[in-house]
Amino acid sequence: MWACRYLTAAFLVALALPISLQGQECVSRGKLPPFHLEWPITVEYHIHEHHRERPQPDRDYVLVMADDSQGRDLSHYTFSDGQSSSHVFDPVAARQIWWGTNSTKAKIVKYPTPVADRPSCWRRAGSERSSSTGRTVRYEYKTNCEPAGPPAGQGQFPECRDVCYAERLAKALPPAKEGFPKCDAPGGTAEDLGMSMIQGIAAHGCRRTAPFFKAGNALTENWADEYGLTLRKIEEYPNGDKFVTELISLSRDEPDESIFQPPKGYETVTLDLDEVACEPSSTVMVFDKPPSTH
Repeated sequence: MWACRYLTAAFLVALALPISLQGQECVSRGKLPPFHLEWPITVEYHIHEHHRERPQPDRDYVLVMADDSQGRDLSHYTFSDGQSSSHVFDPVAARQIWWGTNSTKAKIVKYPTPVADRPSCWRRAGSERSSSTGRTVRYEYKTNCEPAGPPAGQGQFPECRDVCYAERLAKALPPAKEGFPKCDAPGGTAEDLGMSMIQGIAAHGCRRTAPFFKAGNALTENWADEYGLTLRKIEEYPNGDKFVTELISLSRDEPDESIFQPPKGYETVTLDLDEVACEPSSTVMVFDKPPSTH
Protein backbone atom coordinates (compact mmCIF):
# COMPACT_ATOMS: atom_id res chain seq x y z
CA MET A 1 0.00 0.00 0.00
CA TRP A 2 2.65 2.49 1.10
CA ALA A 3 5.46 0.95 -0.95
CA CYS A 4 5.16 3.30 -3.91
CA ARG A 5 2.75 6.04 -2.82
CA TYR A 6 5.52 8.53 -2.05
CA LEU A 7 6.78 8.19 -5.63
CA THR A 8 3.42 8.76 -7.26
CA ALA A 9 1.55 11.18 -4.99
CA ALA A 10 2.54 14.22 -7.03
CA PHE A 11 1.31 12.67 -10.25
CA LEU A 12 -1.93 10.96 -9.28
CA VAL A 13 -3.93 13.93 -8.03
CA ALA A 14 -6.64 13.06 -10.53
CA LEU A 15 -7.41 9.74 -8.84
CA ALA A 16 -10.11 9.29 -6.21
CA LEU A 17 -11.26 12.89 -6.39
CA PRO A 18 -13.37 13.88 -3.36
CA ILE A 19 -16.91 15.15 -3.74
CA SER A 20 -18.65 17.70 -1.54
CA LEU A 21 -21.52 16.20 0.43
CA GLN A 22 -23.40 19.38 1.25
CA GLY A 23 -26.81 19.95 -0.29
CA GLN A 24 -27.36 16.30 -1.24
CA GLU A 25 -29.55 13.71 0.46
CA CYS A 26 -28.53 10.08 0.52
CA VAL A 27 -31.40 7.94 -0.76
CA SER A 28 -30.03 4.44 -0.29
CA ARG A 29 -31.49 1.65 -2.43
CA GLY A 30 -30.46 -1.62 -0.92
CA LYS A 31 -27.64 -2.26 1.50
CA LEU A 32 -24.65 0.06 1.27
CA PRO A 33 -21.36 -1.79 0.71
CA PRO A 34 -19.12 -2.34 3.77
CA PHE A 35 -16.96 0.66 4.59
CA HIS A 36 -13.76 0.22 6.61
CA LEU A 37 -12.00 3.04 8.39
CA GLU A 38 -8.31 3.40 7.62
CA TRP A 39 -5.47 2.69 10.05
CA PRO A 40 -4.27 6.03 11.49
CA ILE A 41 -0.55 6.42 11.01
CA THR A 42 2.33 8.89 10.95
CA VAL A 43 5.48 7.52 9.35
CA GLU A 44 8.84 9.18 8.63
CA TYR A 45 11.29 7.91 6.01
CA HIS A 46 14.79 8.82 4.91
CA ILE A 47 15.11 8.44 1.14
CA HIS A 48 18.33 8.30 -0.85
CA GLU A 49 18.26 8.57 -4.64
CA HIS A 50 21.22 7.79 -6.87
CA HIS A 51 20.87 8.73 -10.54
CA ARG A 52 23.90 7.69 -12.52
CA GLU A 53 23.29 9.99 -15.50
CA ARG A 54 22.45 13.26 -13.69
CA PRO A 55 25.05 16.02 -13.10
CA GLN A 56 24.31 15.74 -9.37
CA PRO A 57 23.38 12.06 -9.11
CA ASP A 58 22.71 11.79 -5.37
CA ARG A 59 19.77 13.30 -3.50
CA ASP A 60 18.64 12.78 0.10
CA TYR A 61 15.37 13.90 1.65
CA VAL A 62 12.94 13.07 4.45
CA LEU A 63 9.34 12.14 3.75
CA VAL A 64 6.64 12.33 6.42
CA MET A 65 3.32 10.68 5.57
CA ALA A 66 0.23 10.79 7.78
CA ASP A 67 -3.23 9.28 7.42
CA ASP A 68 -6.15 9.59 9.79
CA SER A 69 -8.97 7.05 10.11
CA GLN A 70 -11.34 9.10 7.92
CA GLY A 71 -8.98 9.14 4.94
CA ARG A 72 -7.17 12.46 5.25
CA ASP A 73 -3.68 12.11 3.80
CA LEU A 74 -0.54 14.25 4.18
CA SER A 75 2.75 13.95 2.28
CA HIS A 76 5.52 16.32 3.48
CA TYR A 77 8.96 16.39 1.83
CA THR A 78 12.01 18.08 3.40
CA PHE A 79 15.13 18.27 1.23
CA SER A 80 18.78 18.55 2.24
CA ASP A 81 18.92 22.24 1.18
CA GLY A 82 16.11 23.12 3.62
CA GLN A 83 13.38 23.40 0.99
CA SER A 84 10.09 21.60 1.65
CA SER A 85 6.76 20.88 0.00
CA SER A 86 3.48 19.44 1.26
CA HIS A 87 0.30 17.99 -0.21
CA VAL A 88 -2.96 17.14 1.59
CA PHE A 89 -5.82 15.07 0.23
CA ASP A 90 -8.89 15.74 2.39
CA PRO A 91 -12.00 13.75 1.40
CA VAL A 92 -13.94 15.04 4.39
CA ALA A 93 -13.67 18.68 3.29
CA ALA A 94 -13.64 17.66 -0.41
CA ARG A 95 -10.39 19.42 -1.26
CA GLN A 96 -6.69 19.15 -1.90
CA ILE A 97 -4.05 21.55 -0.57
CA TRP A 98 -0.47 22.32 -1.68
CA TRP A 99 2.12 24.50 0.08
CA GLY A 100 5.88 24.77 0.36
CA THR A 101 8.89 26.97 1.01
CA ASN A 102 8.92 28.26 -2.58
CA SER A 103 5.83 30.41 -1.94
CA THR A 104 3.98 32.18 0.86
CA LYS A 105 0.66 31.02 -0.62
CA ALA A 106 -1.14 27.73 -0.07
CA LYS A 107 -3.18 26.49 -3.03
CA ILE A 108 -6.56 24.89 -2.25
CA VAL A 109 -8.56 23.06 -4.90
CA LYS A 110 -12.20 22.68 -3.81
CA TYR A 111 -14.45 20.16 -5.53
CA PRO A 112 -18.17 20.84 -6.10
CA THR A 113 -21.28 18.88 -5.25
CA PRO A 114 -22.20 16.43 -8.03
CA VAL A 115 -25.59 16.46 -9.71
CA ALA A 116 -27.74 13.49 -8.71
CA ASP A 117 -28.48 10.65 -11.12
CA ARG A 118 -25.65 11.33 -13.55
CA PRO A 119 -21.86 11.02 -13.69
CA SER A 120 -20.24 14.29 -12.64
CA CYS A 121 -17.23 15.98 -14.19
CA TRP A 122 -15.69 19.25 -13.18
CA ARG A 123 -13.22 21.72 -14.59
CA ARG A 124 -11.76 25.04 -13.56
CA ALA A 125 -12.67 28.27 -15.30
CA GLY A 126 -10.63 28.93 -18.42
CA SER A 127 -9.87 25.27 -19.05
CA GLU A 128 -10.90 25.50 -22.70
CA ARG A 129 -8.74 26.85 -25.50
CA SER A 130 -8.36 26.47 -29.25
CA SER A 131 -5.37 24.59 -30.61
CA SER A 132 -3.39 25.55 -33.69
CA THR A 133 -5.72 23.35 -35.75
CA GLY A 134 -8.79 25.28 -34.55
CA ARG A 135 -9.99 22.37 -32.42
CA THR A 136 -11.23 23.27 -28.92
CA VAL A 137 -9.36 21.34 -26.24
CA ARG A 138 -11.12 20.66 -22.93
CA TYR A 139 -9.42 19.68 -19.70
CA GLU A 140 -11.90 18.17 -17.30
CA TYR A 141 -11.59 16.90 -13.76
CA LYS A 142 -13.59 13.69 -13.63
CA THR A 143 -14.36 11.39 -10.72
CA ASN A 144 -13.22 7.78 -11.10
CA CYS A 145 -16.48 6.63 -9.51
CA GLU A 146 -19.27 6.04 -11.99
CA PRO A 147 -22.75 5.70 -10.45
CA ALA A 148 -24.30 2.25 -10.62
CA GLY A 149 -27.75 3.86 -10.63
CA PRO A 150 -29.77 6.37 -8.61
CA PRO A 151 -28.68 8.01 -6.41
CA ALA A 152 -25.45 9.23 -7.97
CA GLY A 153 -22.21 7.89 -6.68
CA GLN A 154 -23.15 4.42 -5.45
CA GLY A 155 -20.32 2.76 -7.30
CA GLN A 156 -18.07 -0.05 -6.10
CA PHE A 157 -15.14 2.21 -5.18
CA PRO A 158 -15.05 3.03 -1.44
CA GLU A 159 -12.54 5.81 -2.19
CA CYS A 160 -15.32 7.89 -3.77
CA ARG A 161 -16.82 10.43 -1.39
CA ASP A 162 -20.35 10.42 -2.81
CA VAL A 163 -23.64 11.67 -1.38
CA CYS A 164 -23.87 8.57 0.80
CA TYR A 165 -20.37 8.90 2.27
CA ALA A 166 -21.58 10.41 5.57
CA GLU A 167 -23.97 7.50 6.09
CA ARG A 168 -21.24 4.97 5.29
CA LEU A 169 -18.86 6.70 7.68
CA ALA A 170 -21.43 6.60 10.49
CA LYS A 171 -21.71 2.83 10.04
CA ALA A 172 -18.04 2.25 9.28
CA LEU A 173 -16.31 -0.94 10.35
CA PRO A 174 -12.98 -0.97 12.21
CA PRO A 175 -9.81 -0.94 10.09
CA ALA A 176 -8.74 -4.30 8.67
CA LYS A 177 -5.14 -5.47 8.61
CA GLU A 178 -3.72 -6.27 5.19
CA GLY A 179 -1.15 -8.65 6.63
CA PHE A 180 2.40 -9.24 5.46
CA PRO A 181 2.55 -8.83 1.66
CA LYS A 182 2.85 -12.02 -0.36
CA CYS A 183 6.29 -12.80 -1.73
CA ASP A 184 5.54 -13.13 -5.42
CA ALA A 185 6.78 -11.56 -8.65
CA PRO A 186 4.53 -11.97 -11.70
CA GLY A 187 6.75 -12.21 -14.76
CA GLY A 188 9.90 -12.46 -12.61
CA THR A 189 11.34 -14.32 -9.66
CA ALA A 190 10.88 -13.84 -5.92
CA GLU A 191 13.03 -14.81 -2.95
CA ASP A 192 11.54 -14.98 0.54
CA LEU A 193 13.96 -13.28 2.94
CA GLY A 194 12.12 -14.30 6.10
CA MET A 195 11.60 -12.12 9.16
CA SER A 196 13.68 -9.30 10.62
CA MET A 197 13.34 -6.44 13.09
CA ILE A 198 13.41 -2.85 11.78
CA GLN A 199 13.25 -0.08 14.39
CA GLY A 200 11.84 -2.68 16.80
CA ILE A 201 9.05 -3.71 14.42
CA ALA A 202 8.69 -7.22 12.97
CA ALA A 203 9.02 -7.13 9.19
CA HIS A 204 8.84 -9.71 6.42
CA GLY A 205 11.20 -9.32 3.48
CA CYS A 206 11.00 -10.27 -0.18
CA ARG A 207 13.52 -9.76 -3.00
CA ARG A 208 12.03 -9.56 -6.48
CA THR A 209 13.71 -9.62 -9.87
CA ALA A 210 11.64 -8.61 -12.88
CA PRO A 211 12.31 -7.49 -16.47
CA PHE A 212 12.62 -3.71 -16.87
CA PHE A 213 11.48 -3.04 -20.41
CA LYS A 214 14.34 -4.26 -22.68
CA ALA A 215 17.12 -2.80 -20.56
CA GLY A 216 17.55 -5.79 -18.26
CA ASN A 217 16.23 -6.71 -14.84
CA ALA A 218 15.13 -4.50 -11.96
CA LEU A 219 15.80 -5.68 -8.41
CA THR A 220 13.47 -4.72 -5.56
CA GLU A 221 13.92 -5.66 -1.92
CA ASN A 222 10.94 -4.79 0.27
CA TRP A 223 10.40 -5.24 4.00
CA ALA A 224 6.87 -4.69 5.34
CA ASP A 225 5.08 -5.06 8.68
CA GLU A 226 1.85 -6.93 9.44
CA TYR A 227 -0.21 -3.95 8.25
CA GLY A 228 1.42 -4.10 4.81
CA LEU A 229 3.42 -0.92 5.52
CA THR A 230 6.86 -0.72 3.91
CA LEU A 231 9.62 -0.21 6.49
CA ARG A 232 12.59 -0.59 4.14
CA LYS A 233 12.82 -0.67 0.37
CA ILE A 234 15.77 -0.94 -2.03
CA GLU A 235 15.30 -0.55 -5.77
CA GLU A 236 18.05 -1.06 -8.34
CA TYR A 237 17.66 -0.57 -12.10
CA PRO A 238 19.73 -1.66 -15.12
CA ASN A 239 20.80 1.93 -15.89
CA GLY A 240 22.53 2.21 -12.49
CA ASP A 241 19.79 4.16 -10.71
CA LYS A 242 19.23 3.15 -7.09
CA PHE A 243 16.62 4.22 -4.53
CA VAL A 244 16.77 3.39 -0.81
CA THR A 245 13.87 4.08 1.57
CA GLU A 246 14.53 3.57 5.28
CA LEU A 247 12.11 3.96 8.21
CA ILE A 248 13.00 6.64 10.76
CA SER A 249 9.92 6.62 13.00
CA LEU A 250 6.38 5.26 13.11
CA SER A 251 3.29 6.10 15.17
CA ARG A 252 -0.13 4.52 14.89
CA ASP A 253 -1.89 7.14 17.02
CA GLU A 254 -4.60 9.25 15.39
CA PRO A 255 -2.87 12.31 13.84
CA ASP A 256 -3.95 15.74 15.03
CA GLU A 257 -6.30 17.26 12.45
CA SER A 258 -4.19 20.45 12.40
CA ILE A 259 -1.41 18.75 10.41
CA PHE A 260 -3.79 18.56 7.43
CA GLN A 261 -3.89 22.38 7.30
CA PRO A 262 -1.26 24.82 5.98
CA PRO A 263 0.92 26.24 8.80
CA LYS A 264 0.35 29.75 10.09
CA GLY A 265 1.76 32.46 7.87
CA TYR A 266 0.50 31.09 4.56
CA GLU A 267 -2.01 33.03 2.49
CA THR A 268 -4.62 30.64 1.11
CA VAL A 269 -5.74 30.80 -2.52
CA THR A 270 -8.86 28.73 -3.26
CA LEU A 271 -9.72 27.41 -6.70
CA ASP A 272 -13.36 26.31 -7.07
CA LEU A 273 -14.12 23.83 -9.83
CA ASP A 274 -17.28 24.05 -11.95
CA GLU A 275 -19.51 20.97 -12.16
CA VAL A 276 -20.41 19.99 -15.73
CA ALA A 277 -22.16 17.06 -17.38
CA CYS A 278 -19.74 14.39 -18.56
CA GLU A 279 -19.38 13.85 -22.28
CA PRO A 280 -18.98 10.29 -23.58
CA SER A 281 -15.55 11.16 -24.96
CA SER A 282 -14.32 13.11 -21.95
CA THR A 283 -10.86 12.17 -20.71
CA VAL A 284 -9.53 12.16 -17.16
CA MET A 285 -6.89 14.90 -17.19
CA VAL A 286 -5.45 17.30 -14.61
CA PHE A 287 -2.97 19.96 -15.69
CA ASP A 288 -1.64 23.11 -14.02
CA LYS A 289 -1.47 24.46 -17.57
CA PRO A 290 -2.53 22.99 -20.92
CA PRO A 291 0.18 20.87 -22.56
CA SER A 292 1.65 21.71 -25.93
CA THR A 293 -0.36 20.55 -28.93
CA HIS A 294 2.73 20.28 -31.15
